[in-house]
Parts: sequence; structure tokens; C-alpha cells
Amino acid sequence: MRRSPVVLAALVALALTASACGSSSKSSDSSTPATTGSASGGDSGGAAGILSSIDTKASTGPQKLKLDLSVDIKGTPTNAQLALFTKQPIDLTVDGVVDSAGKSADVNLSVKLGANPINAEIRTGGGKTWLQIDGKWYDLPASTLSSTTGTALPSGVSTSNLDAGKILAAIGDPSKLIDNASVSSEKVEGIDSDKVSGDVNIAGVAKAVANLSKTASSSGTTTATSQAQIDKTVAQLQKVVKTAHVDIWVGKSDHKVHRVAFSVNAAMDASTKASSGIDSAVVSLDVTTVDASAPNVSAPSSVGTPAELQTALIGLLGKVMGGASTG
Repeated sequence: MRRSPVVLAALVALALTASACGSSSKSSDSSTPATTGSASGGDSGGAAGILSSIDTKASTGPQKLKLDLSVDIKGTPTNAQLALFTKQPIDLTVDGVVDSAGKSADVNLSVKLGANPINAEIRTGGGKTWLQIDGKWYDLPASTLSSTTGTALPSGVSTSNLDAGKILAAIGDPSKLIDNASVSSEKVEGIDSDKVSGDVNIAGVAKAVANLSKTASSSGTTTATSQAQIDKTVAQLQKVVKTAHVDIWVGKSDHKVHRVAFSVNAAMDASTKASSGIDSAVVSLDVTTVDASAPNVSAPSSVGTPAELQTALIGLLGKVMGGASTG
């Protein structure tokens, strides 16, 4: 079972790294026929030109965020904890507005495990953070969501470590992450965008992950991934990944990435399947970020006590485990 968590973690990292090129929403329209291009070509109107034009400066204003993540694992895992969460697909949705500069946010969260969907809401404003579970609000400690509220972060971590521009710069040339690229036009949240579609270059993504690891390591937030670890992970991913596709929407006027949709389908090799009990895994990630108005955050009319919050969280955990076990 030691190999399968590495593979599954790598698949999710593959999805997150692909999405780090930008952001997504599931609403798009006004598509025009695709034109085939090469991500490594020099045509300014082709995929490489579009990807190289991406504005890597971090947005400073409020952002509307929508994220959908789905993980579906097939098989009978030998690890009891993992088996609990593989009886049905796991779906996570995040939808709301975050204003880092204004230190405010209003975000809805939804997790679906079998027949027991879990919904929550997080509000941040005026140096306070509240969590809503099952219709009841609770105060959260000031350290919660510190990167949003502006309170002190853990030692060695600063908001500069999380700068989108630095992340994109660490990834390097995004055209190296995509093979067999094609280009079309679509709108994302009303924004005219070029859509670049193609297959994920696993080796290119692994190199991007290594660069991100080095960047994080230099800031003291994590330990850099060794080249040997990277090579081992790439070799294993190339064995098990059958398809890995990514779509990236880049604004024609602002050159910002407004949406990324990613999907990967993996079938475990014989040794991994024998040791883990996992047959296959499908991971899909769809993310959108666009400029928005600052969230209008107001304090809840009433909040539960810390003891009530603890009880609610225990109940929430029970609901999660129950949904995972029953499907």
C-alpha cells in the first residue's frame, strides 16, 4: 500500500499544478472552431504565443472563485482508511469571493460523499472569522484562515510565499506542460478568451513541481523534492496514467488565465494493483477566478459557543465517515 498513496498524491498534484497555470468556472459559451497548433511553436497566434502572453502578476482586487474537484477510485484498497473513502466518488466544491487586500471573504463549501452531502460557509471580515455548519454559525480562532484575515502566519510562512506571480514564475514556460495543443475561442464569465487544449506533458509537470518545491524550500516553508524522487514519480506516473487532458482559458484583452479544466485517468500497473488493491483512479479539477466586487460581510446575528462548535465538528466528522462508509 506504500506505493498507491504516492501515485494518488501525484495524480492530485498533477491536477493542481496544471491548474496553477490559472483558474475556472463551468459556464462558457460563444465557442468557435478550434485550430490546431503546437505548444512549442513560434506563431504568436498559436498555443505557445497565447501561453507565453499570460500575465503572471497576482490580482490584488477581490476575486470570484469557483473550484470543483472530483476523485473516483476503483478497487478494494488494502488500506482500511483509504477503502472507507473509495466506495463512491468524492466531490468538493468551493464557491465565493475572496478579497485578500481587504481581508474579507465569503465562501461556500460543499463536500459530497455518498448520500450525505456536507455544506458549510466561511465568512471573514473586520478581523473576525465565522463558520456556518448546518445553519448555525460559530466563531473561529483568529489564526484560522490567517492568510485571508491578515493575522500572523506560522513561523517561516508569509503572504509573499503565496504570491501567484512567484508560483507561475517557478513553473516556467507553460507551453512545456502541454503536448498536441489546439486553440479555440470561448467566453468565461462573459470574458472573451482564447482556449488552449492539449495533453499534459507529465515530465514537464514534474519539472514544474520540482521548481515549486525549490521555491517553497528557499522560503523555508517545506523541504525541496530530490531529483531521484522526481524521476521515480515520473516513471511511475508514465506507467499508470492513460490520459491526462487540460484546457486553459486566457483572456484576450487582459491575458489572465480565467479558467483551467483538468482530467486524468489512471490504471494501476500490476505491482501497484497487487500491493494496494486499487484498480484505477479518475481525477478532475475545474477552477475559475475572475475579478469581482468585494464581499459584503456582516457578522452573524448569533454564534454558538466553543463547546457547541466542538460538538458540531465531531458530528460533522461522523457525518463524513458515515457517508464514506455507506456510499
